[in-house]
Amino acid sequence: MIERSRRALRSTVSDYAAAIAKFTRNARLFLAALGIQSLGIGILVTIFALYVKGAGLSEAVVGDVEGSLALAAAAVCLLAPPLIAVFGYRRLLIVAATLYGVARLGQAGLPEAGVLLAFGAMYGSGDGIMQAAPVSFLAENSTPFERSHLYTADLFVRVMGGMVGGLIGGVLPSLLAGALGEVGSYRATVAVAGVLFLVSAVPLLMMREALGHPRHAFKHYLETVRGFRSWAHVGRLLVPQVLISVGAGLIIPFLSLYLRRQLNASIGEIGIIQGVSQLAMGFAALGAPLLARRFGTVRATALAEAASIPFLAAIPFITSLPVAALVFWLRGAFMNMSWPSWNQYTMEHVPGRERAIVAGMVSFGYSVSWLAGSALGGRLMAFSYTVPYAIATVLYAAGALATWLLLRHHEEPPAWLEAT
Repeated sequence: MIERSRRALRSTVSDYAAAIAKFTRNARLFLAALGIQSLGIGILVTIFALYVKGAGLSEAVVGDVEGSLALAAAAVCLLAPPLIAVFGYRRLLIVAATLYGVARLGQAGLPEAGVLLAFGAMYGSGDGIMQAAPVSFLAENSTPFERSHLYTADLFVRVMGGMVGGLIGGVLPSLLAGALGEVGSYRATVAVAGVLFLVSAVPLLMMREALGHPRHAFKHYLETVRGFRSWAHVGRLLVPQVLISVGAGLIIPFLSLYLRRQLNASIGEIGIIQGVSQLAMGFAALGAPLLARRFGTVRATALAEAASIPFLAAIPFITSLPVAALVFWLRGAFMNMSWPSWNQYTMEHVPGRERAIVAGMVSFGYSVSWLAGSALGGRLMAFSYTVPYAIATVLYAAGALATWLLLRHHEEPPAWLEAT
């Protein structure tokens, strides 16, 4: 048994080493920028809701800021495909990093509802690019041999950066509180996240991309739209995506508030819980290619989603912080294990020229659903920190079931795709 485990570990390491060696220069630079951005996102996941609440604003404002972000992101997701066709991935990714940084620095400057909402929309504009562009960008900058591993690396970098960022978000306010006070330390920590976002533009500037004439590129995009053949594929993707995204919007923006208000966690404990949660997601993601190879991408995605549901359902009934932390970690690990398989399935069932359009449509559905969930979640959290979890559990279960029912007969790419 032990020897079998060792062989499996050696095989996995060898498998990843061979795939990583094939990553393109652009893919590596993108992962570097993503890692820096993920540090900032990890900080914000820990601190932002507490910052808003500490500034005297309500849970509804937290939800509304997430809503303004999601609304702007949804609009940009629809515009992303023609923008990518004309301006290319590199320029748009640089713009996204800049919008990220300026928005968070603006929110740190003045914690008033209107300001937070306005800069939330700016952040959402960058987020729309970062939702719609990376999936197709990585598909365009990889071959089928290393693509599954590249999507796994994408998730692993996100969660590892998020882990370190979560820990920073828990420690930094404690270090600054003596000099700046509680709210001041929160503001400074949000500003640090903004600076990190601006720094993430540096590796993006080093990317290389060959662009055709903008007029010809846009003409080619219009031809792709007129001949678009992936409508059924998009429809099958959107149903489970919408269900799960609404459920996520109900709870994810308010995790720090839940830990603080419901379980009396300190800011340091929240940072550790959020950070380790990201670490658990990262290690779970490493098993995604093997899971997809064993069960297929559709079954692997549905199984991972379903495995997370019992842990989500248990959260409202837990009164012990250590037990709650363990359940948070397991829920996040299982749920996010499905992400590389989902991305791989999304892109490998469409021709290359349609990938940006499909990614934009799916991201649009995600953002609109997140908007609905976060706006409702902010208002529900003002009255109960547990009811949103019950609703989210039902939505996640429906999403996992929809993934299986709608996609199980479409495991293989359509026959017509081979001709393209």
